[in-house]
Amino acid sequence: MPSNFKSMNPIRIFSTLLLTSLLWMGCERIIPFSAEDSTPLVVLYAALEPDMPIEAFVSKSVGILDNGEPILLDDAQVWVEDSLHQVLDTLISMGLGMYRAPNTLGQEGMRYTVHARSSVLAPVFGTAQVPMIPAEGAVDSINYAVGQMGGPGPGSSPFKEYSFQILDDGQPGYYQIEAYDRLRGQVTIPEYSLRIETDDPLVNGSGFGGSQYKDRLDISNASFLGGSHTLTIRVFEWDFTGMEVLFKLKKVDEATFFYQRSWDAYNNANGNPFAQPVSVYSNVTDGLGVVSGMAYRWILP
Repeated sequence: MPSNFKSMNPIRIFSTLLLTSLLWMGCERIIPFSAEDSTPLVVLYAALEPDMPIEAFVSKSVGILDNGEPILLDDAQVWVEDSLHQVLDTLISMGLGMYRAPNTLGQEGMRYTVHARSSVLAPVFGTAQVPMIPAEGAVDSINYAVGQMGGPGPGSSPFKEYSFQILDDGQPGYYQIEAYDRLRGQVTIPEYSLRIETDDPLVNGSGFGGSQYKDRLDISNASFLGGSHTLTIRVFEWDFTGMEVLFKLKKVDEATFFYQRSWDAYNNANGNPFAQPVSVYSNVTDGLGVVSGMAYRWILP
């Protein structure tokens, strides 16, 4: 027995061990488990956009006690209905769990319900409205500096500041702002995103400097519904001479916003034993996944 236990009274030793056991018991969390947690469900994802064919991805979920990835379903029945529950189109399997409507494009302001049914799983559905394509507000370069305020590099990242105006359409929702670069003078759609930040109080986690930079900015239109809002955005780019910056302004619905936020939280908590469990948002009835609406516009300052 260690010397510090030898000099202790036996009653004190017993009390110490009992207290230690109780502390360990107090740290345990009992998580209830139901057999329903392992029941496979249809997983349905569909992002509805204006002037684009309605597409959906369908798979079968994996039980909580199983290993592996969700199973893609290429033999499901998938169809889309309008707000009056009239069938508009039957989606065709394109392989790898993807389905596409051959005759129906998403229309601004229209509400659609996407259904999916498998031979061995319960049918599911989700509803979303296609947002209006955002109007193009004024976007101007107002400042250029090299690394004085930090950024994603070790204090030496060049950045530009832009005055970015959002003109709202009066429909509740959220805006997302992303920045990309491409060779100056090109007309191709850019592929590489840039780090951006803002000090606008309407943007969650805003603030210049430090580690506030991110790949996108999320902002609710609740405080300027039907009006406009201008914010200052800082974009980090190494070559402002040979490259040009483009902004992608998205108008998304509540489902898109909550799903992306919950997915970000889930990824941040993954592998952290002290993090609270995170449930990924779903608006699919009797299943899992998200049916959502999104519209966007490219803006060249």
